[in-house]
Amino acid sequence: MDRTHYKKTGTMVCSTRHGMGKRWRVDWVDNDGKRCTRAFDNKADAQKHRDGITTQIGTGTYADPQRSAVTFGTVAEAWLKTKEAANKAPKTIAGYEGLLEVVILPKWESYPLKDIDHERLQTWFAWLSTDPAARKHPKRDKDGKVVQTGLSPARVIQTHNVVSQVFGYAVRTKYVAVNPADHIELPSKPDGKKLALTHEQVRVLADAMVGAAAAVRQRSDTAPAKTSPEGLATMVLTLAYTALRYSEIAPLRVGDVDIEARRIMISKSRTQVRGRGHIERDDTKNHLKGTVPILTTELADALALVVEGRDPSEYLFPGPDGGAMTEGWFMTRFSKAVKALGVPGVTPHTLRHSGGSLAIGETPSATGVLLAQKLLRHRNVTTTANVYSHLLDGDWEKLAAAMDKATAPTT
Repeated sequence: MDRTHYKKTGTMVCSTRHGMGKRWRVDWVDNDGKRCTRAFDNKADAQKHRDGITTQIGTGTYADPQRSAVTFGTVAEAWLKTKEAANKAPKTIAGYEGLLEVVILPKWESYPLKDIDHERLQTWFAWLSTDPAARKHPKRDKDGKVVQTGLSPARVIQTHNVVSQVFGYAVRTKYVAVNPADHIELPSKPDGKKLALTHEQVRVLADAMVGAAAAVRQRSDTAPAKTSPEGLATMVLTLAYTALRYSEIAPLRVGDVDIEARRIMISKSRTQVRGRGHIERDDTKNHLKGTVPILTTELADALALVVEGRDPSEYLFPGPDGGAMTEGWFMTRFSKAVKALGVPGVTPHTLRHSGGSLAIGETPSATGVLLAQKLLRHRNVTTTANVYSHLLDGDWEKLAAAMDKATAPTT
């Protein structure tokens, strides 16, 4: 047999088995220089396989069949390690781990990658969206009755994001040629406006926080609060008029507040991670450190009282132990204040959204969107525009007035 046949990818040769069994063999060299071979009963099948291999190698979509026999669970573990090495936030990693452990791996962990195709994934995602069996715990309505539904649209979309990323990694590392999770039909999230408070509601909530803090019974075996009820009211105002996330306000130090410049430095985040407790990082959610403005004189005066005479290294709003205030401790008091406000569904994140809404409400124009983007520290202005576009109805009246003026007949 002429050895030179091996020098050209996709060459068909007569094998030593010529005349018996699988007479035709396709030999090729993959992208890593590895020589591969496969035998066929007839020339037509061999020709078809050769043409397919040649096209895949030429277009860069070739994947070694032996590598695609590795299981989804093995590749998912390798993908997760790349995220950890990229210094992703612990909460993000924990979210990936939770989705893999609870939703994805129970189904796909032992499947070879080559056995997971687009059709199977589409069927599975449809099942996640509609079948109550997909839920670990049944969903109940306000009366406690079980609702026959699958996972929420947001949960399904998050699951698809992880599955798609795992297969994207598999494509890049030549385990598979294509990503079977591409172009999966997913449920749409409900298109509803987020809850936002008015200036008056923010003020009422802050005032209610004073009474709510005083109403919480102090256990004899726990340390007394180091943030006063008035300080908690200031915390509510700060969340609303700086648009901070709770993970960003919790690690603030006294020295981060510049009353004279009316700015607060944001450089850290603190989150609770399953199995690891609270973790404080020298980074923020979008990796966008910087300052946020203290937008109202009322807030500036309140913060001045909070920082007066204190060490710059102290937590701005400390918990009972002097460390960062946990969200659970805050929510015990905040929930009582929300009940007094009488607006259901208000959370600390509602205050952040309220800050963006109020900023645009004061300047309802494209300029307002840009200002809100800076305040909210969104990486892209499109995120801000998509969330708050319903507040810009006044722009049409301004445009109509300008058009009327431009087209008015001259006299």
